[in-house]
Amino acid sequence: MALYILGSAIIVMAVAIIVCVSIQQGQSQGLGAMAGGSDSDSYYSKNKSRDRDAVLSKITIVLSVLIALCVIAMNIIAV
Repeated sequence: MALYILGSAIIVMAVAIIVCVSIQQGQSQGLGAMAGGSDSDSYYSKNKSRDRDAVLSKITIVLSVLIALCVIAMNIIAV
């Protein structure tokens, strides 16, 4: 029974990771970075930690660690 619960949790978390990664913006800086332009003093760069993409990135990391822990737990239970 526990294997089915952990398996279902892994599927739900995997779908959540796919959604989080899909709605994140790309990390490319475009042609402005190649020309030497930087936005180090802009409002966006100062508040990057509170940005939506930063939150989605943290959620992705947490979900991936939870999936790894669930897989390890499934292997321990199955033995």
